[in-house]
Amino acid sequence: MIRAYNEIYVDDAMYTLAEVFDYAVDGKQVDMLAQDFVMSGVAAQFERGNPHYINMPSNALYYEIKKQRPSPRGCNFEKTPQYWCGFVLAYYQWYTGLRFEEIFRRLPASEILKMYHPLHEASLRKFVDVANAIVMRADTNLARIRKSANLSQRKLAEYSEVSLRSIQLYEQRRLDINAAAANKLLRIARVLGCYVEDLLEPEMH
Repeated sequence: MIRAYNEIYVDDAMYTLAEVFDYAVDGKQVDMLAQDFVMSGVAAQFERGNPHYINMPSNALYYEIKKQRPSPRGCNFEKTPQYWCGFVLAYYQWYTGLRFEEIFRRLPASEILKMYHPLHEASLRKFVDVANAIVMRADTNLARIRKSANLSQRKLAEYSEVSLRSIQLYEQRRLDINAAAANKLLRIARVLGCYVEDLLEPEMH
């Protein structure tokens, strides 16, 4: 599976986002920070592995996201649940290639925070497995985008010239959309007005 960006940047992304999320004091603030992270455009830079952003000092990055100075933090020698939340979140985005907006829609940051016990002592791959089990319960990207476009499966099949059965199997996850022919995905994406990448699903491992 192709990751979101080159692996040499992922550690920096994890530690930087961990320090930024450490400024949040509770689940509500974590969700607000996650929303601002996406809305500010900084999340999109992380998704590309932009070194300018993933190597930015955490206080400067927080200001970039919130447009306000972070509150001073006391000396804390232990990693907080908020720190862990940002840490595993950056890894999960890199590992799956999902957009942060997609992750937060299916798995809000406050819910990740609740996973601190007992997952903070588990491996990162264990977190990926648990998070994927939650994410994969939601609609597929294809189903969600199709519904947002107000199209039935039958109409999408008609407009894209992809068989109705294929559309149904993709949405049921009985046929792997990630392995679909590029020309099929392109036709579907054009009808739905999205990118081909938006239709792909995170892989379970």
